[in-house]
Amino acid sequence: MWLKPAISDYSQPLLLSWQQWRQGEWWRDCLVRALEPHWQTIFGHYLVHLGALSALTPNSCRIREQYYVGSKLLPASELREVEEVQQRQLAQVVADISALPFTENSIDAVFMAHQLEHHENPHALLREVNRVLRADGHVVIAVTNPYSPGQLIRAVPAMGQYPPWQSRLFSRQRVLDWLSLMHYEEVASGYFAAGVPWSKERDPEQGWGWLMRGCSWAQSGYYIVARKREWPLTPVRLNHQRQRQLRPESVTARISSVQRN
Repeated sequence: MWLKPAISDYSQPLLLSWQQWRQGEWWRDCLVRALEPHWQTIFGHYLVHLGALSALTPNSCRIREQYYVGSKLLPASELREVEEVQQRQLAQVVADISALPFTENSIDAVFMAHQLEHHENPHALLREVNRVLRADGHVVIAVTNPYSPGQLIRAVPAMGQYPPWQSRLFSRQRVLDWLSLMHYEEVASGYFAAGVPWSKERDPEQGWGWLMRGCSWAQSGYYIVARKREWPLTPVRLNHQRQRQLRPESVTARISSVQRN
């Protein structure tokens, strides 16, 4: 379950609404609270949301120009709610998230909520994000936690077809390794959703909240805020001190003068 390769021949369809997710509103609200203090540290001109779940997650980022990129247009009713909360309009771009219609080094921040575990090639997705992201730009990633007790329900065959249990599982350290290979610096990371969303009616935090708040690594999801780092190679001229050259005749003259004395 945890040691499967990242690249898959078949990927689950990307979700178009939090309503398709088991206890989706609760999951979204937990993610909003977890990312709230980190949005204030991200600046720039353009913020891109990859996938519908990213765009339908309200944020308090100060970037005014925000775009949604996905395979389909967002539901009008849910998009209107997000725009009212953020007090700004969200432009929609229909495109493949692994082939973004942006030039290189043109985007200041990218937000991906539960896209890596659903995409057929997460490596290609991260490379595409790296292509459009500017130097010192930020990427915000939210992923399902494979070590949460809520993943035990995957053992029930009938539950494996419902989100979030139909996706693949990537550990936090595995995603950080992918980012480090592209010279990304981890700015912040943590866990969210202290509960088990097994039932549609029952409160996910009932009976689990106190335990998962004490053991944060067991919460249902985790997030990573990373910054793209580029260090230019500036040639430095080395000032070598000229060594004094010894002449053989001067050394011989000094030896002879010492002998005469």
